[in-house]
Amino acid sequence: MNFYQSFEDIFPEVLGNITPKLAIFLNLIEPRCGGVLIIGKKGTGKSLMLNCFKKILKISNLPFVEIPIGVTEETLIGGINIEKTIEKGSRVFEEGILDRAKEGFVLIDDINLLPDEYLSLIFEKAENFNLVATLNPEEGVLSPHFLDRFGMCAVTEDLKDPSNKQKLLKLYENNYQFEDSFLEKYESAIRKIESLKVLKEKVRVEEFIWDKISETVLKEFVFSHRAEIFLFYASLAYAAFKGEFSLKENHVDEVSHLVLLHRKREIEKQKVSEEKQKEEKKEDKEDRQDLKPSGERKEHKKENFSQKEKDRSESSEESSQIEMSFPCSSKEEIFGVGEVFKVKRMIFEKDKTIRSTTGRRTKSKTRLKGGRFLRSVIFSKDKDIDLFGTIRSAAPFQVLRGRKNKLIIYKEDFRYKEKERKISHVVSFVVDGSGSMGVQKRMEAVKGAILSLLMDCYQKRDKVSMIMFRKNQAEVVLPPTSSSDLAYKKLKDLPTGGKTPLSLGLLEAYKLIKKSHLKHPDTRIILIVLSDGKANQAIKSGEDPILEVKRICSEIGKLSYVDSVVIDCELKNNFLKMDLAKELAKWLSGKYFLLEDLKAENLVSLIDQIKTEHLESLERF
Repeated sequence: MNFYQSFEDIFPEVLGNITPKLAIFLNLIEPRCGGVLIIGKKGTGKSLMLNCFKKILKISNLPFVEIPIGVTEETLIGGINIEKTIEKGSRVFEEGILDRAKEGFVLIDDINLLPDEYLSLIFEKAENFNLVATLNPEEGVLSPHFLDRFGMCAVTEDLKDPSNKQKLLKLYENNYQFEDSFLEKYESAIRKIESLKVLKEKVRVEEFIWDKISETVLKEFVFSHRAEIFLFYASLAYAAFKGEFSLKENHVDEVSHLVLLHRKREIEKQKVSEEKQKEEKKEDKEDRQDLKPSGERKEHKKENFSQKEKDRSESSEESSQIEMSFPCSSKEEIFGVGEVFKVKRMIFEKDKTIRSTTGRRTKSKTRLKGGRFLRSVIFSKDKDIDLFGTIRSAAPFQVLRGRKNKLIIYKEDFRYKEKERKISHVVSFVVDGSGSMGVQKRMEAVKGAILSLLMDCYQKRDKVSMIMFRKNQAEVVLPPTSSSDLAYKKLKDLPTGGKTPLSLGLLEAYKLIKKSHLKHPDTRIILIVLSDGKANQAIKSGEDPILEVKRICSEIGKLSYVDSVVIDCELKNNFLKMDLAKELAKWLSGKYFLLEDLKAENLVSLIDQIKTEHLESLERF
C-alpha cells in the first residue's frame, strides 16, 4: 500500500487532500503536535474535513467542543448559572466551553471571523486541548502571533483532474449507499491510530535528531521555539505512522512543511539574499582591482584618497543640497495609472471612544442600537439595558429579598449592553509629486497603488482626501469626499516634477486633519503618505528640511485619532537609496510598507507553490 492509498480510509468523503489528512492523523497519534490550521479557498473541503474529524472523535469517545462564530465571552470561559443561583440564593458558577474540552479537541470553522479578544482567551487555555480550525485567506488572515500558536498548518487542494471531479459527483450521488462502508473505514482508521500510539512509545530518538530539527527550523528563518517543539513531536508521530522504530532525518524533512509553512519569514530570506548579492558585487570589484597592474592600483588608491577628502569637505553642504544626491526629473510630466491590485489588509488598534458612525473597516464601541454585544457594564450613556446581565446580577439576592414568584430587581442591579460595530474612516492621501518620483516612471506604480487604495476605501465606506506636494507648494487637490469617481479623475491628472517640499505637504495634511476632526469628532482618520522621504525644500528658508519634517511629524503623532501609514516609493535597487521613508514612519509612530509589499498577502499563491513541492516529496513514499 503506497502513501496515498493509506489515506483513503481517513475521511473517505474527502477526495485527495493528503496534507491536511496527514496533519490531523498525526495529531490523533500524538496530541502534543499542537493542533492544525486548515487553510484553503472556498469550496475545497475545509468544513467537510472538520465534520469528518468530528465523526472520528465521536466514534473514539474523545472529548471535543465546537466554538460557533457568534460565541460570547461568558460561554467561552464560564459564568453564573442563573437558575441554580436563584434557587440557592448564592452565586453558582458553571464552566465554559473551553473547560469541557480538557485533554481533547476544540473545533472552529472560519477562525479568522472570531474577534481577537476571543482568540486570546482561547489560546490562553490552549495547553489543555488541541485546536483544529479552518481559515479562508480570501476573507482575512490571522496575526503572526496567533498563527504561531498552531502546531501545524495544512492546505486544501482544488480538484483539477476531470476524473476526480466525476468520482466526487458519483460519491455524493450514492451517499446513502456508502454510509455503512464509510463507518467501517472510520472504525478501521481508529484501530490504526490506537496501534500507532503504542508504536510511538517505542520509537528511539538519536542525538543527531536535535541538530537536524534546529537546522531545519533556522534554514527557513523561523525563530519561534514552538516550531522546534512541534516539529519534534510531529516527526515522532510520523515515524510511528511509517512503522519505524527509530526517528530519522527524512522523517523530519517530510513533516517540516506542516510545522513551518505558517511561520516562514520570506522578508528575512530576501534581506539575506540582498546582502549576499552586495557581497558578491564587492568581491567581483575587488577581484577586478587585483587584476590591474601595480602602477594602476597605486594611482587608483591615490584617486580614492583624494575623493574621500573631497567628500568630507562637502559633507556639511549635503543637508541643504540633498536634491543633488539622487536622480530628479525637473521636467513636468503626467504619468498614467499603473497596475491595480488587491490591497493588503491594514489592521488598526481599537480605541476606547464610543461612536455613532458605521462603516466596514475598524471595530469600535458604538452607542447605536445595532452592533455585536461585547459585555454587560454597570454604567452606560445610551442606557440600553442588558436583560440577561440584569437578571444575573440580581439572582444571588432573591432569597434575601424574600422572593416568592416574581424576580425582585433593584435599580443597582441594572446592567447595560456594551456593543461594537465597524466604522468608516477619513483617509487622507499625501502624495509626493516631485521629480524623483518620475525616475523610471515610478509615479505610474504610485498612481496604481493609490487607485488600489481608493477602491479599498470605497468598499470600506471611507471618505478620501488627497494632498499633493511638489516644487515649492502643497495643494489639497481633493477635499474629503465619498466619490471614488472624482478621486480617480483627480488622480490620473496629477503632474510630476520639481523639488520635494515634504514638510509643506505634512503641514497641509495636519491642517486638514484638524479641520475634519472639528467637524466630525467621532471620526478616525488614516494618514497615508506616499513618498521616498527625500525632503529637499523647507517651508522657511535656511531651515533644514529633514528637521522640519521631523518636527511636524511629532505634532501629527500626538493626535490620538490619527493612524499613520508611510508607503516607501524609493527604488531599492538603486545605489543611492537612503531609506528616509522608514525614518518618516518612525517619526509619525505609524506603519511602514514598501510600495511593492502593499499588495494583499496572497497566501493562496504562496500555498500553491509550496503545496506542489510537498506533494512531490510525499509521492516518493
